[in-house]
Amino acid sequence: MKILLKGITGLFLLTVAGCSQERRYVYPMGQRLELQRVCRAVTASNTNRFMVLLGKIYPLNNDGRTASLEEISTSLEDAGYFCGPFRLKNAPCSTGKNRRLDHSACAFSS
Repeated sequence: MKILLKGITGLFLLTVAGCSQERRYVYPMGQRLELQRVCRAVTASNTNRFMVLLGKIYPLNNDGRTASLEEISTSLEDAGYFCGPFRLKNAPCSTGKNRRLDHSACAFSS
């Protein structure tokens, strides 16, 4: 009987402690959505790099020729941008991995 009472008490405490944190959804920011929209258009040009100048989008290829995309414009500020997992370069390592995308060692790797 004591074991059953301890089990019920333990289950009650786990239920109360486990449900105390409120769940919430974080909506994507407008700039992130705009970057995703532009990246879809730029990757159709077989590149993952682009430059924004005065609202016009210039895909950057290795061949040296750059022409703006005529069909779309953007509200992103003037700068150079990349599409893809470049933001994950210094991210923590996934389970079972011992190197990051930039080939540096993870902090927990042995």
